[in-house]
Order: sequence, then C-alpha cells, then structure tokens
Amino acid sequence: MLQAAKLWERTSARGTKYFSGRLGGVKIVILPNRDFAEGDPARGHSHLMYFADGAPAQPTQPAQPEGAPAQPTAAPAGQRARPQRGGPRRRLPDDVMPF
Repeated sequence: MLQAAKLWERTSARGTKYFSGRLGGVKIVILPNRDFAEGDPARGHSHLMYFADGAPAQPTQPAQPEGAPAQPTAAPAGQRARPQRGGPRRRLPDDVMPF
C-alpha cells in the first residue's frame, strides 16, 4: 500500500464531520453523502471526495524602507542555502468551511 495523503477529521459550523487534507498541490475534502440511499446504486455511496486548487496565495513581502539592502538568510549548519523564489514559504490556514 502507498500512502497518498494525510487527512484530518474536522467539524463544520453546522456540526457535520468531514475530512480534509492535501495531495501534493491539491486540497482534498471528503464529505458525507447527504443523498445516501442504501440499495440505490446511484446514491448508495456514503462519502464524496472533492479536489480544489491548493496553490498558495501570492506571498506578501515585508515592507522595507526604500533603498535598504535586502537581508540575506543563512542556511543551517551543514546545509546549502537554496535560492528563494517568490519570498519565504509559510503555512496557510485551511479553510474554515469546505467549499
């Protein structure tokens, strides 16, 4: 078996339990099927999985006084410094409500 994603159980504002996580650059949300009908092949599944673009929003650069030199970032001991593209990475909070 291959682990594809890690999911977290969450509860919506209405009290509905659902799962959310990430698969690479894609957000995943698994919601219970509201139209569940046991024995109906078209509606007999218990959950629905949705994908959404998980690309982070444009990072904001901290304001620097005009003419001030950019401050270099030091790499931890024993590691090479990687060039930064588009500013520092930061963890974005997950959406409070799914879709």
